[in-house]
Amino acid sequence: MVDLHPLTEEQVEAGGRTIGVINDPDFSVDLPNAERRLREAIEAGLYTLEAEIEFDVLQHIDEVKELLEAREEPLASQQALADRIRAASPPLVVREHVVFRRLPAA
Repeated sequence: MVDLHPLTEEQVEAGGRTIGVINDPDFSVDLPNAERRLREAIEAGLYTLEAEIEFDVLQHIDEVKELLEAREEPLASQQALADRIRAASPPLVVREHVVFRRLPAA
């Protein structure tokens, strides 16, 4: 089995500095559940952890409008962040820290 999932919410950067985090209300529930279920599967002897690496996934966005449209739903409740994104000079970077695991069947 291959497991790839985010460990952090998306962080928006402009001009080399962080301007905010796009909060996802489901993230704080989904991540612990996914991690717990994977741990349970390993403890039950279904899989073994063969390899694990963490890295950042970067999305480079040339148009402010593109980011606002792509993240319209979560940004609807984060007006201050949406305003900072509108005021930012492109390009924008959306950074997400992820983990990749290889887990062969035991």
